[in-house]
Amino acid sequence: MADTPIVLVDGSSYLYRAFHALPPLTTSKGQPTGAVKGVLNMLKRLIKDYPDSPMAVVFDAKGKTFRDELFDQYKAHRPPMPDDLRSQVEPLHACVRALGLPLLCIEGVEADDVIGTLARQATEAGRDAVISTGDKDMAQLVNEHITLVNTMKDETLDVEGVKQKFGLPPELIIDYLALMGDKVDNIPGVPGVGGKTALGLLQGMGGGLDDIYADLEKVKTLDFRGAKTLPKKLEEHRDQAYLSYQLATIKTDCELPVGLDDLDIAHPDREALKHWYAELEFKAWLSELLAGKDEGVDDLRRGAEVADNDAADNLDPAASVEVCKNHLILTREALDDWLARLEAAEAFCFDLETNSLNYMVAEIVGIGLALEPGEAAYIPVAHDYIDVPDQLDRDQVLALLRPLWEDPRGARSDRTSSTISRYWPTTASACAGH
Repeated sequence: MADTPIVLVDGSSYLYRAFHALPPLTTSKGQPTGAVKGVLNMLKRLIKDYPDSPMAVVFDAKGKTFRDELFDQYKAHRPPMPDDLRSQVEPLHACVRALGLPLLCIEGVEADDVIGTLARQATEAGRDAVISTGDKDMAQLVNEHITLVNTMKDETLDVEGVKQKFGLPPELIIDYLALMGDKVDNIPGVPGVGGKTALGLLQGMGGGLDDIYADLEKVKTLDFRGAKTLPKKLEEHRDQAYLSYQLATIKTDCELPVGLDDLDIAHPDREALKHWYAELEFKAWLSELLAGKDEGVDDLRRGAEVADNDAADNLDPAASVEVCKNHLILTREALDDWLARLEAAEAFCFDLETNSLNYMVAEIVGIGLALEPGEAAYIPVAHDYIDVPDQLDRDQVLALLRPLWEDPRGARSDRTSSTISRYWPTTASACAGH
């Protein structure tokens, strides 16, 4: 194998993740830019981590794919792309090209299939491949020469890593997805089979769908709840299970108009970057670029402390900038750390993110916390979007926050207090007026 791997970036996955996970940014003219900034941060980090590696960024193309021909309801329930995200796609593509990276959008297949095919070609050509993605489906591609990296979680998955994360080897990930289905992509799976059942079934049978259907009687003897009645469900939905297997399988043999020779080490076009940094008002990056310096990389690992250069993008590049710190809390350890800091603080602030402005029906999807100017944290608890990360349990988070919520040191709006009163009725009067 060559010393440097091929790096293949799942641009579509990161685009949605950046849009939903990061604070919204806009230019002075109202153009949304947050997703662009987030994806560029990830790409710059990859360029620094793999400076001598050929690289490509792959996005889904418009239009239907072969999966739509297999199943006309494929992705039928997925909502249309939000306008604020759609308006960022073309500027992002332009910025990717300005960074000197090949950008691939190939009709008839999905970005996953393009990445899978190029990864296979790389290993056949004697190269390792690194796939940068947040998509769990990509775990099926992992082998001794293909690894996954997720810059937002600072996570690397090799064969052993996939086993530890999913409880299954890479070669059974497709079977796992076929059994449990996928609500986001509307892959049907087998009704009544969720993640735990699918895992128990595959581990218990020691193989995939073919092994399961070859011995349904053995399924009845497996040691997990519902095993005795499971064979009937499996038999009734055999065709659906195998259809789901086809839909979940990432193609590695696509006929592509590009090949490994079209991938390149990043050679940024500084003039193009100057244009787009100015157009998108990324003033901190523009200032560094004009000064002849590296344009910088923000560390956007999920759950880590973020040095937020976005604050500088609303100021004069020559001005002194106070860098803000924003925290995304996805682990109990990180939450406990913040709870301890809140306990010790003289004052703090709460805010709720909800799915409605009507407090009578609003459901809490996230909680914002602030200790002092320039430092805040956000706890997502019920976000639902493509490749959503693992989140803390909402009821557990609210229970842990309740003593602080009732503490008079905490500030919150009337609407926030009204919403929380539906979860904690006895706190309505205690929180009134704060």
